[in-house]
Amino acid sequence: MDRLLFVDDDIDILTLNHSYFTEQGYAVDQAGSAKDALLLINRNTYDCIILDIQMEGQDGFALCRVLREMSNIPIIFLTVLTDEASLEKGFLSGGDDYIVKPYRMKELELRIRARIHPRVHNSGPGSPQEDYRLYICPDEKQAYIGTNSLDLTLSEFQILQFLNQNKGIPYRQDEIYEALWGERYNTHSIQVMIMRIRRKIKALSPEKEYIRTQWGKGYVFTE
Repeated sequence: MDRLLFVDDDIDILTLNHSYFTEQGYAVDQAGSAKDALLLINRNTYDCIILDIQMEGQDGFALCRVLREMSNIPIIFLTVLTDEASLEKGFLSGGDDYIVKPYRMKELELRIRARIHPRVHNSGPGSPQEDYRLYICPDEKQAYIGTNSLDLTLSEFQILQFLNQNKGIPYRQDEIYEALWGERYNTHSIQVMIMRIRRKIKALSPEKEYIRTQWGKGYVFTE
């Protein structure tokens, strides 16, 4: 059974989400603050965290950054903030998706389902090699430069794997989003996540660029 954690200071939203997702067969926990969420996360294992942004004390952006230092668990922001600056900040904080309130329960469920995968391991990909080649490990949902993990989020891994499977073919942001998640929504998030992927690759392999931009065509994976 997939286990979800909803973090929101609005008790009505927590109650509605708990009722709906429990009926759909999920195990559901809820927290009214970042502090309460961290207590639960330290005690339990979750398949996805659904996170409000505007909360008293530590906000959702800050909590997301803390969680990214601990885990690659999928994180979905659920917020009333609609401006592009908040959207970008959400993805730069480490979020995997961003949904604006009010929202449809079915859409939220589908987005959660799209993000849930087996837990990522931090071990290396088999026999270690002292090189700077990129290794993609589908079973682990992780990628490595040599034996060093890129520590990708789930969505970042899906983007990198998709481009790698289609080497030499340029894809626009909306095409990548539709191919991975079945719709053309929130395509600006692709740009933000590719920027994060490039940054992580460059930190381990400064002379090798695997994702290039073909102006007017899109992003393309090269070796």
